[in-house]
Amino acid sequence: MRSFAATSALVASLLLQDVLAGPAHGLKHQHENKRNLIIETATDEVVETVWSTVYMTVAPSKHTKAHHTTSTTTAAITTTVSETASSSSVAVAELPAVSSSSSSASSSSVAAVSIEISSSAAVVVAPTTAAAVQTTFATSAKASSTSSAAVASSTSSSTGKRGLAYNSADLLSGFSGMSQISWAYNWGSSSSGLSLSNVEYVPLLWGLSSTFTSAWPAAASSAIASGSTHLMSFNEPDLAAQSNIGYADAAAGFLTYMQPFAGKAKLGSPAVTNGGSPMGLTYLKNFINACSSCTIDFVAIHWYDSATNIEYFKNYVAEAYTAGGNRPLWITEFGCSSGTDAEINTFLQTVLPWLDEQTYVARYAYFMASDGVLLSSGTTLSTLGETYATT
Repeated sequence: MRSFAATSALVASLLLQDVLAGPAHGLKHQHENKRNLIIETATDEVVETVWSTVYMTVAPSKHTKAHHTTSTTTAAITTTVSETASSSSVAVAELPAVSSSSSSASSSSVAAVSIEISSSAAVVVAPTTAAAVQTTFATSAKASSTSSAAVASSTSSSTGKRGLAYNSADLLSGFSGMSQISWAYNWGSSSSGLSLSNVEYVPLLWGLSSTFTSAWPAAASSAIASGSTHLMSFNEPDLAAQSNIGYADAAAGFLTYMQPFAGKAKLGSPAVTNGGSPMGLTYLKNFINACSSCTIDFVAIHWYDSATNIEYFKNYVAEAYTAGGNRPLWITEFGCSSGTDAEINTFLQTVLPWLDEQTYVARYAYFMASDGVLLSSGTTLSTLGETYATT
């Protein structure tokens, strides 16, 4: 007969394996919609959430980890059990981080995950290099109700739609003079030193806490005075680990903080995930209905899935255009949650010309301008960065 400690540890290990095998919307936004179990990848800091589900949130600020690692190795799990626990037990699963196949990644690190089984379960994850878990978003294989062919598009390629999603403006000099790059943002309301010529900085009101709203009016006004012609609102309000705002509250917040700038700049909707209902496009439609008196000049979305799901990407973009009331569409984050370097590069080589051909797609930004993704070392563009800047 197993002891309580061993039994609890076994349950914790099985739960963790189930999450790792489940569908995901990128590694940073990993969900399991059919179960009451959610684990998020740690980024800036360790956060412990005590709830009726097992839950770990990330710091609601700038992104510091890529949503994908450019390898498709499945993480292995080993467990060790402490037999000394009297009222609760802890199972520790060591997840070997998968190093990128690019030359800049020379070593790997280990993510230690501890799951405590007690009256209120908690998860503590030590921040480290994100382990790659090959997953596919739950709805990725579902046929889209809207074909991309159903949305009007031009046959000639346009330029200037591409943007840079960045944390450090100092790393962007490699994109200087690239005619495809026309705008940039950093999930904040000030540019933090962006100096690329002919590149518009676009401020974002990340959320509705006073941390963001107190500085917003002055920051938005300053950006407009400096040449910004667009403003964006609320980062993934449909996701608990991001700005986490109900659509009715988002509509009220938009009227309070965004609407005063109508006519001074083009205003963007909240940027929603490609999660299943009530997230994603369901949230977007609910927001638009609740914000009928708002000036919404363009609609913003995010997308993460496998590099091989190109048709899903195209169909989702077309669906988003319809869901947004046929407003100009911005894809302010998109990336590949799984795929080899070659597959991800092929993904970009395929979708970039397609995005440029769609007249309803106004702007887009691949996630993100950082080492290991669009940059290989410092300001040097990676192969993916060269593709993004020149294709």
